[in-house]
Amino acid sequence: MVSRFRADNQMKGISAKPAVTIHATHAFSLEHWDGDRPASGRLLLEAAAEWLGAGIKTFQIHGWRYSKPMRVETQACVILNQFPPLVLAGDAFAGPRVEGAALSGWAAAEAILKSTS
Repeated sequence: MVSRFRADNQMKGISAKPAVTIHATHAFSLEHWDGDRPASGRLLLEAAAEWLGAGIKTFQIHGWRYSKPMRVETQACVILNQFPPLVLAGDAFAGPRVEGAALSGWAAAEAILKSTS
């Protein structure tokens, strides 16, 4: 599998013109990280061709080396120190997506409030 996520940005309401976002799988990204970026983009487009159903006029490639944690903790946050409060939170806790990061942040805020009350 080459891509793990595809989104129609026009359908989502974030693009006035037809535009898509394609996220590569972790394995694809590791294999192609140091390679030719436009060639990697073409491979992703080829893999999504059936879903796209149209020719591509232009594309951009972006890489985020640390976009997903390698290991995700089961706890929503980790308290390192009670006073002063020091709490670790983020997408490496409670889930590797924005929702997990938000839940982790809320858990950290609750932990800090409990430790200071």
